[in-house]
Amino acid sequence: MIENSEVMRTVLATLLKISNRKDTDINVISTMDSLVKKLEGKYDFLKHIEIKDTRFLGARDSITVMSDVNNASPTEVGKAIHEIIYSMTESLGRDAGFYFIKEIGHRIGDDCYTTIEDDMGINLNLMQMEWDVSRMQRRSADRHKTD
Repeated sequence: MIENSEVMRTVLATLLKISNRKDTDINVISTMDSLVKKLEGKYDFLKHIEIKDTRFLGARDSITVMSDVNNASPTEVGKAIHEIIYSMTESLGRDAGFYFIKEIGHRIGDDCYTTIEDDMGINLNLMQMEWDVSRMQRRSADRHKTD
């Protein structure tokens, strides 16, 4: 099993890479940072994550995850990751594209994918289907409003 901190760093970094193709760097970084800060009240271990705009700092990594995240249970880390992925997908709206969540699964690597599924309880395929159904329901509701 991969440590919580490495899984979190990998998922957040992957979210940034994918999201940056769909929106500007600064918007994605500030959105993710404010989302993580907002969730700190619910998931205390998130205070050990730092997300910063490194475009002008010469630093490579925008995301720093302290080893303190390893003290949290994998299930709690999984719940936080689930909320972060879902919220980032919502914040990108139509720009996320149809298979945004599925793309995360393809890019995080097999070991990380197995860890989040088996140890943290995140099923990215199910999340993708839930997102698709939610999007279809919103579209249907919007169509009925205009009728």
